[in-house]
Amino acid sequence: MKSRPLQIFLSRPALVPALLFVLAFALRLLYVFVTSTQSFLEGDAGRYFAMVEQMLSDHIYGYGSEESNARVTPGFPLFAYSIYSVFPFTPNVFRWVHILIGAATVFPVCSYVSSVSRPLLGWAAGLFVAVYPPLIYMTDLFLTETLFIFLLALFFASWQWMMNKPSVWSVILNAAVLSWAILTRPGMLPVLMIAVLFLLFSKPTWRILIPYLLTVGACFLPWVVRNWIVLDEFTLLASDSGNALLSGAYPFFQENPNYKEMYSLRMSQTQYGVRVILKGFKENFLEYLSWFSFGKLYYTFKSMWVSSTMNFPKLYMYGGVLLHYLTLLLSLISVPYLLIKKNFLAFAFTAMLLFQLLFIPTARYGTPFMLLMAMLVCSAGYTLWISRKQNYKLPAGPTGEPLH
Repeated sequence: MKSRPLQIFLSRPALVPALLFVLAFALRLLYVFVTSTQSFLEGDAGRYFAMVEQMLSDHIYGYGSEESNARVTPGFPLFAYSIYSVFPFTPNVFRWVHILIGAATVFPVCSYVSSVSRPLLGWAAGLFVAVYPPLIYMTDLFLTETLFIFLLALFFASWQWMMNKPSVWSVILNAAVLSWAILTRPGMLPVLMIAVLFLLFSKPTWRILIPYLLTVGACFLPWVVRNWIVLDEFTLLASDSGNALLSGAYPFFQENPNYKEMYSLRMSQTQYGVRVILKGFKENFLEYLSWFSFGKLYYTFKSMWVSSTMNFPKLYMYGGVLLHYLTLLLSLISVPYLLIKKNFLAFAFTAMLLFQLLFIPTARYGTPFMLLMAMLVCSAGYTLWISRKQNYKLPAGPTGEPLH
């Protein structure tokens, strides 16, 4: 028998996510405007900010340059440009945007997990979003992470809605969100391939594959056409993604990229990175195999993505560390289990992770996977509980009595 407080929450399904949004909003507000000593424009963030300023003043789309280029995908820069076209061009404006987007991520996460399990597990996943330290830390950086993680969660929530209630609008929404997510962080590209395979081999939904792909194509077309006309090049994603590949090519960071050799061979960073990897597997197979499996996984997930200047209470950080490693531990069981169960999220997660192993491993790039792990753990817990419950039911005989 359910307790009265739980019955109240279950009778009002939007109440708990709303409370979790308030909690997430408050924690991010507290960090950004009270305790943070993190520079909002540190590293890549400063280059993104200068890029948006240039777009506003000179109408030139160029990352790290005063000339037009396609070095980064347009998902985040155009989003920031649209915000600053309306509001004053100050860091605090986007801090508020990040606080709202980061807190709002609670809603699609709760929606997805609740739709595949129970509201209680959806609330648990939403609580993870609210309190997990890296998801708060990224709020005070002018980087793609906050927007991307919101789009990542929104994609899976809208995917579940599309699969449950296929319609023109649900197809367009999910395909558009996926396209925007890929154009914000190209590491999500493998999810498009997984989505296509799932739609192709699912009888109830294979008919929506064509409109799905047409929507994705329509979303990518302006970016591809712009690059073709302005830059005279065919660039589907970004033209400067090779550095992450090359920097992650050397096992356990024991060597640095040999740019002198790369220039002498007249190769791009991507071409030279592929050359280094193939040569490495040929000459030192076991070392490269260990690096592109356990090694990169270790560097990606060994610690949370937070700064040493993060001024949260120690007890809170200890709780965050415990949550981080507990989620990793439970995912070691949850991911293989859901792969066996042919779960879409599990296959999408695995495809993204394998693709990420090609590039430089950092805790920053591991943070979106931590959110997906939390969602997978909650989903797997419910699936396992239902399976065990069904297995424990004894078959009944002709008279209705259990068979022993």
